[in-house]
Amino acid sequence: MQPIVTIALRAAQSAADKLNYTVNNISQLTAEGATRKDVFDKAIEDAAWRARKVIRTAHTRHHIDSVQIGMEESREWDGQSRWLIDVAAGEVNLRNGYPSFLVNIALYTKDKIDCVAIVNPMTEEAMTASKGRGVQFGDRRVRAEYAPLSNAVCAIETSSVELLSKWQEVSAGLRMTGCALQSFVDLAAGRVNIALADKMSPADLSSALLIAQESGALTGDVNGKPVKQDRGELLAAAPKLFKQLMPLGR
Repeated sequence: MQPIVTIALRAAQSAADKLNYTVNNISQLTAEGATRKDVFDKAIEDAAWRARKVIRTAHTRHHIDSVQIGMEESREWDGQSRWLIDVAAGEVNLRNGYPSFLVNIALYTKDKIDCVAIVNPMTEEAMTASKGRGVQFGDRRVRAEYAPLSNAVCAIETSSVELLSKWQEVSAGLRMTGCALQSFVDLAAGRVNIALADKMSPADLSSALLIAQESGALTGDVNGKPVKQDRGELLAAAPKLFKQLMPLGR
């Protein structure tokens, strides 16, 4: 594993440990009058600080941005490296103790994503991806799996009844976790054959796009057209299957 990916994974695991502890001990943590909201607010913030500390210790010349605690600029910035930390992808799930939320930590070089580490705090599953180097899921390399459309399982995150109905009709079944990024982790891990999400955050979309492409999948927006960051839409599948999906986007 590349040293930079090792740091990303270490930072993600440090944040994940804090969130795992909070979910598993929420009854005790609220026993003295603190509200659930207050406990999770603090845990999410603490997790972001933990991740930042790991990265800052290793990389003093990188900017470190965080969805939860904002930007920390380096006084000796190298002019190209910026980290983006999101410790609560699937935050509604996190706050309800539903075990489908993720810590998402990515490094950008000249504003283009270079590598990402994803950790599920509850299952302790970890996925990493690096531009041009593929995807690792735990200790194994993984790729998106092909299946004929009639047998393909689709992970989908949308509030659109129209999209849900369309994909229910053409696929073998739908899977919804409440975490858009999880859909693309599951695609790369071979658990589903199609992943589709709309209204993704910029952090989720960039990481999901890298994971999908490095797992060998083709990508587009929900209609199969080129991805636009400001739309927050992503559809991905193994190449042979993706081509079968194109008539559905017309």
